[in-house]
Parts: sequence; C-alpha cells; structure tokens
Amino acid sequence: MKEPIGVSAVILLLSLLCQAWTQDSVTHLYFNVGSEVKLNCSNMSKDLMSKEITYIIWRVGLVGNKQCQVGWQKSEGLLDTCTDGKSLHGISESWSYLHIPNFSERDVGIYMYEMPFAGGIHTCNVSVSITVPPSISSWLELRDNNSMVAVCAAEGGKPAADVTWRHAENESAVVTQWRSGGLFSVESRLKLPEGPTNATCVIKHPYWEAEKTLVPRHRKGLLDTVVCLLIVVSILMVLTALLFFIYKKLIMLRNYLITDRSAAKPEPVIHKPEIEGVEEVEPYASYVQRVNSIYNS
Repeated sequence: MKEPIGVSAVILLLSLLCQAWTQDSVTHLYFNVGSEVKLNCSNMSKDLMSKEITYIIWRVGLVGNKQCQVGWQKSEGLLDTCTDGKSLHGISESWSYLHIPNFSERDVGIYMYEMPFAGGIHTCNVSVSITVPPSISSWLELRDNNSMVAVCAAEGGKPAADVTWRHAENESAVVTQWRSGGLFSVESRLKLPEGPTNATCVIKHPYWEAEKTLVPRHRKGLLDTVVCLLIVVSILMVLTALLFFIYKKLIMLRNYLITDRSAAKPEPVIHKPEIEGVEEVEPYASYVQRVNSIYNS
C-alpha cells in the first residue's frame, strides 16, 4: 500500500454547489495528509464578480473548538485570525478559493463560506476530514446450490471506497455499504456464471494514487483450521510434558543433595560440664590400703 501523498503535493480543485440564503447543506470532503488543498465555493462569471461585493469570508471551526476566520473585506482588505498558513486567493478573478498549503490533522473541521453581492448571497458549508485507507480482501464462496459467488470487501475507510468488477460486464453485483465509528465499509457480491471465469475486483479510493485489483480466491476450509488447531495443541502438550519432567528431575536432585549433605555431617562432640568447688574423691580401696601400710610400718 502506498503512502499518502506528501511533499509532492497534488492540488485538489473543488467546485462546490452553492446555495443561496441557506447554510443547512453540508458537503463532506476528504484529503490526504500533506496535500495542497484549494476550497472553492463560488463559480460565478466575471460580470457577476464585478458587481458590488462587500466581503468574502471563511469561518473555520477546527477540531478542539478552535474558531478562526480567513477572508477579505472591501474596507479593510485581507483578514486572517487563523495564522496557520491558510489564505484567500483569486479575489479579483472569476472565482476565489481558500488555500491550505499542507493539509494535516489540525486542518480538520467545518468550513463555512459566505459572500454577499448585489442581489443575493452565496453560502456553503464544507466538512473537511483526513482520508483513511480501507482494508481490502476478496474471496470465493460456494452456495448450497453449488453456485459460486465472488466477494470483494473494502472495510474501515474514509470516505467509502468504490468497488467494481472487471471482466464481468454481463453480471450484476449486489453492493452493501455500512458505517461504523465514522469509517465506511463496502462489500460487493457477484454471482459467477458456470465454468471458468477471470473476474477481478477493482477498488478505488482517494488515499491511493492508483486503483487496487484483487483476484478472489477460495478461503481455507474448516478442515485446514482444525488441522492447524490440532498441531498447536499437540505442541503445547509436548512442551507441558517436557516442563513437568524437568520439574520432577529438579525435585529429585534437590532431595538427593539434602540426603548426601546430611550423611557427610560429623557427629557433634558432647562436653560434660565441670562442677566447680568439688574435690576429686579417692576410691575406698586405695584409702584402706594406704592406711594399712601406715600401721604395718
């Protein structure tokens, strides 16, 4: 997928439908980040522009409730309270435009145009947002009656993508579009004729410089999914058994080390306490023999 248009800015010239004396209608426009934008809300002839015009003004309501104005007044000249690069051009020409040199997220908001002239007033409201590329896919589905349907989807984009089919001019497709969270999704279902076909899905979106082409293929069946799940479960079971075996071995090694350490530990020496103040008593037999020796002498 290509990156958004950046420094090599592409000028987007817009000619918007203007309505007199009303501001109820809102036109939604989307631009790539880095684009050079020209918002044009007036498409009048030079004769009409030469009539008395008192002012041209763009009232800008940006994201974050920031309000500013860019325009021109006959008595005071140019007006700019935005001071972020926006400017008014082409005042003296057949049409004027608001110039945004490097479109970014800070430029997202509501732009309200107003230009009174002799006999009326031109107004229009423009909602300006950033383009978001969709997620694209294409596949084949087999129905119960054995007929084949090609499906092409572009989901989560802003604005909605344009989905068509190539090499299927004689076949009509059923297109479904829905919106969720500010993003648009489109799905196109094409019933294929019997026999071989080379139908190709073509998706266009402002985010891309060129269109995308997809060839629908058969999706993986339920059997492939079951096989994949069985392989994953088998691997997990083997890993669990291996970890349990290692754990048991570690426990056995720990018990062996504890037993071996206990066997190698020497017996403790028990010291009898000495009783202070008690003289050693001479055995009676020795005492009698010593006394008899004295008397015999």
